[in-house]
Amino acid sequence: MLACNLFTPSVTSYNLTGSALKNCPGTSDMETMTEPDCLLSRQPIYGSTMKVEAYELRSHLPDEMKQTIFGICADANLDVIVGEHQGLVYLTSEALADGLWKGVSKSRVMFGYQDNFAPSDAIASQLCEVAANGYRLTLSGKLSPESLALLNSPAHTVKLDVTSFMPDELEKRVAELRNFKLKIMAEKVDTYDDLEFCKALEFDFYQGHFLCRPAPQKQKVPVNRFSTIRLLSKLQDAQIPIPEVEQLVSQNVSLSYKLLRYANSASVALPRTVNSIGHAVRLIGMDKLRAWASALLLSSVDDKPRELITIALVRARMCELLAKSVPDAQKESFLSAGLLSVLDALLNCPMEEAVSDLPLAEDIKRALVSGCGPIGQALRCTIAYERADWDDVQFYGLAPAPIRDNYLAAIAWTRQLSNGLLN
Repeated sequence: MLACNLFTPSVTSYNLTGSALKNCPGTSDMETMTEPDCLLSRQPIYGSTMKVEAYELRSHLPDEMKQTIFGICADANLDVIVGEHQGLVYLTSEALADGLWKGVSKSRVMFGYQDNFAPSDAIASQLCEVAANGYRLTLSGKLSPESLALLNSPAHTVKLDVTSFMPDELEKRVAELRNFKLKIMAEKVDTYDDLEFCKALEFDFYQGHFLCRPAPQKQKVPVNRFSTIRLLSKLQDAQIPIPEVEQLVSQNVSLSYKLLRYANSASVALPRTVNSIGHAVRLIGMDKLRAWASALLLSSVDDKPRELITIALVRARMCELLAKSVPDAQKESFLSAGLLSVLDALLNCPMEEAVSDLPLAEDIKRALVSGCGPIGQALRCTIAYERADWDDVQFYGLAPAPIRDNYLAAIAWTRQLSNGLLN
């Protein structure tokens, strides 16, 4: 039942300030913010085909400080945070009254307002002014018909928190909203059962944590998926010799071809032609080849949304960066845990079952199943940051600033890898 589930929004978070940003790949255009602890998060907004349509930006700052979010709405800043997608930024009454939205690119940003208002309220006229200037709006699904009528356009969206409705109530509310031209978004869709129910009601957009959850067992996992996962797990062995890597990769013709094609591409710009996997390892290093191969293997899972692969890569890189704070840590093990943290979603089974037969080190298995040890702590910190669970963003006494810098660097690394290798 929709109203009886425990929901935790799936959110990916970013640092927008701090001196470390200047040294992060892909962040050279990020403007320094006035608030040194300005933390933002992004939550994917999916369309009906489960492709990301936009990212909603969320902040942990008090309302009186949320004007700092408008400092990142310059195109260069948005490129770092949301890539080619639009960003959804929520307005406060103060931001509306002060006109902070003016001058923000309407092609890159759409605005939201989550509180109720009456047609006679000053907020209503201010939102109408925003809309009249060509901005798309996202509004509360609890608004009265009279308030919704003021902004009745297919350019705008209403958002429904599906956890606040019983199924029959949700169906009724959607039917009521269909009397308007507005699009409808389902928020906090955190299981595949809920997703299927919402799809049956033909929502236009979806948000939630369902992507990182196993799908129902009735969805059979393709047989070749298991061999792909086994190869992926073997590549994570930090002690694996180069000849064995070459043999493993060469047995997968598609993987071998894609790796060699990318290694010889203009984007990599190696000084000489790469003619074998072993040659590639010697030229670029084992760590980089492992990352390339892992990304390609994950991308071969074609019945899961692309965003799941993005999440896995970001987690992998952030865990690897956090490992620098652990004495004598094997960073490869931290990266592996982040990369394999979506195994339950890929195999549609509990994590304990997913890793039971894989050739993984015990510390990685413990980290994945129960979050134990330094690797498990890094993974827990990464996922907490991803979901904007700020109170749980802790790792070996690190301050929030370096943790957020690691996360932004992980986003930049993932985008660079994906743009060159997976597109």
